[in-house]
Amino acid sequence: MRLPDPLGQTALPAQDRIAPVLKPPLRVFLALGFGAAGLVATLVLALVASRVASQRLEARIEAELGDLADHMAGRLDRGLFERWRDMVILAENDTLRDPAAPVERKRRVMRRAQETYPDYAIIGLIDADGRVAATSTGVLEGLNVSHREYFTQGREGPFVGDVHDALLLATLQPGHDPADPPRVLDVAAPVKADDGRFIGVISGHLDWGWARRVEASLRETSAGQRDVTALVLARDGTVLLGPDALRRKALPADLPSVAAARAGKSGTVTELWPDGRHYLTGYRPARGYRDYPGLGWTVLVRQDAGTAFASVADLRRQILLWGLVVATVAAGIGWFAAGLLARPLRRLAVSAASLGRGEPVEVPASAVREAQAISHALTAAAHALQRQEEERRAADARQDLLIHELNHRVKNTLATVQSMARQTARSAASLEDFTGSFEARLLAMSQTHNVLTANHWEGAGLRGILAAELEPYAGGRADRISLDGPPVSLTPSVALPLGMAIHELATNAAKYGALSAAGGQVRVEWQVGAGTLRLRWRESGGPAGAPPARTGFGPRLIRASLERELAGEVRLDFSAGGLACLIAVPLAARTEAA
Repeated sequence: MRLPDPLGQTALPAQDRIAPVLKPPLRVFLALGFGAAGLVATLVLALVASRVASQRLEARIEAELGDLADHMAGRLDRGLFERWRDMVILAENDTLRDPAAPVERKRRVMRRAQETYPDYAIIGLIDADGRVAATSTGVLEGLNVSHREYFTQGREGPFVGDVHDALLLATLQPGHDPADPPRVLDVAAPVKADDGRFIGVISGHLDWGWARRVEASLRETSAGQRDVTALVLARDGTVLLGPDALRRKALPADLPSVAAARAGKSGTVTELWPDGRHYLTGYRPARGYRDYPGLGWTVLVRQDAGTAFASVADLRRQILLWGLVVATVAAGIGWFAAGLLARPLRRLAVSAASLGRGEPVEVPASAVREAQAISHALTAAAHALQRQEEERRAADARQDLLIHELNHRVKNTLATVQSMARQTARSAASLEDFTGSFEARLLAMSQTHNVLTANHWEGAGLRGILAAELEPYAGGRADRISLDGPPVSLTPSVALPLGMAIHELATNAAKYGALSAAGGQVRVEWQVGAGTLRLRWRESGGPAGAPPARTGFGPRLIRASLERELAGEVRLDFSAGGLACLIAVPLAARTEAA
């Protein structure tokens, strides 16, 4: 016996048709699909994880290098501030301020200060004429230094001079290489008598080896980071501290780190240096500390970019490697899973063919939960086909009913519009007045229709109808309109007349009542009891109310739509405080709390 092929192929015997035709392609297709999907998903996940992790690691490395630059700049600034403070304190020493004090006592005071902080090469007291009166080591006494900057600037106030070669000190150090004289910073402060009279200047020459020790301490701090080099640049860009090949040379002003630091910025940048290598460079301008204003130095901490980001490259390789391993495993699992899935699918194909012919479906047993679910779904589909036919016939009946209902509602709406047109024309003073009033009432009806349409004409919420009619008059102010009451759902037969009545009340309030004044307010309250909706409209803050000389179309429309059509009750009270309207409407049987 030959069966129709559900895949549209040539019909074959059942025992031959499924095995040789479907089994190999299906398994290969599923295995390739699962394997490829797993491979792509794993690789994408590995790439994303690699990128995110690399970015975070790079940011951490850059932050660490920037912190090193910030740390060194802070150490230098605080160190010079402390030396600045040393000179200020020495300038207040009574022995140094006493012109009659023996020279040996003054030497002893300065020697004690030098022993306290050995990085001073020498400390000297200079008299008012610019001659060295006494030094901590006893040398250079009597020398005229009135032309030196530390004297000329130090007599005006505390002073710190930039790094320079100490040629005079070099002559006092036997065996020192003349080509490489010691480098010092001058720190000075004025010495004054009790009456404020200038006595002299106390000056200390700070050995530049102090800065090199700060740099060595930085290297110890960054022991985990290889090839980290710190540089200190003078205000003009000259390298004061750094590699021997760069010392005493000026770095290019357009080097990104140098340019940024001169602009007062701090941060980290990867840049190409004059030696042709890329470095990750942390930069920070030295801004001084407390009273010490700083010397305009720039601190750079650099590391070869390849070395700095070596851990990032290693991380990327590891993530990609593990991603490939996981993807390969996923492909193998896909191949195995494809075999498990293919067998029940073949049996399901036979059942689907039976279902297509309208035959009873035999549910094949399966160890795979999903295949078993599909089997049950096929059985349910057979029952669903029968239900669909029954539902189709019921839908046809409902459609006929809806057409009759629509015809009835259109006729009622046209009758309402016709009556509204006649009544509006009867009370209109001009064609323009008729057009405006008629369009406004049509719009009010359409707004209620919109609310009903949104609810499939099964009902409309009272609050929604009130909001649709009154919102245009609120002027964007929340205190203009107040709605207070429980959720109430109205049938279309109640919603349309009530919406028209609310529109007439709102139009009257906007023209003559509370909504015509800037401070006017309308409060609408309602409640439901014994199958009747009781709604109260109250106006306040508007012009004083007075009963109209004649009854206009608005009040007639309210009474006609609510009292005649809905057998309701309407009471209008034109009091001095503003119009008050009480409406009582019986609710239809379908009305219920929303």
